[in-house]
Amino acid sequence: MIHPRPFLAAAFALAACASPAPPLPAPRAAGLFAPAAGPPRRVDAPALVASSAEPRAPAAPPVVSPAAPGASLGDPSAAAAEGDARGASQGPSIAIDPPYKLGRHLVPRGQAEAAERDRWNVGGRGDPPAPPPPAEGHPLPRIIVDIDHVKGPLKASEVQRIARRRLWIHVYSCYRLRAYRDPTLHGKTTVRLTVSRAGKVTGARATSSTLSAPDVVSCLTARARSLPLPGAKAGSTVVATLQVYPGDEPVEPPPSVLAPGPGELQPEAISAALAEALPVWRSCYEEALAGAPALWGRLAIRFHVTDSGAVDEAFEAESRFPDERLTRCVLRRARALTFPAPEGGDLRFVVPLRFSPDPQPSAP
Repeated sequence: MIHPRPFLAAAFALAACASPAPPLPAPRAAGLFAPAAGPPRRVDAPALVASSAEPRAPAAPPVVSPAAPGASLGDPSAAAAEGDARGASQGPSIAIDPPYKLGRHLVPRGQAEAAERDRWNVGGRGDPPAPPPPAEGHPLPRIIVDIDHVKGPLKASEVQRIARRRLWIHVYSCYRLRAYRDPTLHGKTTVRLTVSRAGKVTGARATSSTLSAPDVVSCLTARARSLPLPGAKAGSTVVATLQVYPGDEPVEPPPSVLAPGPGELQPEAISAALAEALPVWRSCYEEALAGAPALWGRLAIRFHVTDSGAVDEAFEAESRFPDERLTRCVLRRARALTFPAPEGGDLRFVVPLRFSPDPQPSAP
């Protein structure tokens, strides 16, 4: 079984060089929400705080300022709402940047702001960096590549070594075509390969499969043709079995299906849903801080809300938060959120969270 951890090594290497968390930037208006009247509402850790124009109320739920009447997440002509949720004088802080519909992200104003956002998207684990937490479970699909039989001069052990190294990503790419909709999808497919004396796969045919998704089987067969094998004195026939089973986390949909959707959601609805998740997100962060007291960074969550208001996708987008355990914890709670049914159909939008171990002063 192969269990690679794509992208994580690079993220941790960058995090090791990152500087301490900078102050949380104030959100700015863009093209999605209308700015609310008065100061933006805030949320601190551990209590929720209303805007400075009102008495402090620990139970106040808003985390994103309500927009002007008629504004919505799907309205490109509306201005962005002030989504500030910086911490007060006590404890670590979780800030919520203004949400935006997929494909309508806020454009940084100049190189300095772009560089600052890039720093937050990488984050850090302190200086020197705290070691990353041990992996829990098996988040990625369980993939097994076996070479059952080789007829010809090629050595089965060499073919298996190459196949296990080269085919994992292809099996994963094919599996996610359906697994993002069917998280229980599993099975094995046997593929018969014809290999020329030059090591090129000239033919591939699926001889059997227990997968219930014919398009995945066709994809596996086609991808197997790309397997590069060494040359030999003559051609060979290779029989390979590709097995795939669900991991402990959902499979992200392929980029080809990531559409913004026609739907619209009022900022107040997003605000109320995020407020419900904040206590759990705060617990996720506090647990992570126990092992990395200087942990900081930006975690942007891409939501897909169906036309009924259910969340059927929540994955990290654009950022690479430097603590996988916190990321999984935050995303699990995000997937349990519910929203009102969007107007006009389904909707994909992004909510960026900024985690800082340092308390942030409240605005006057």
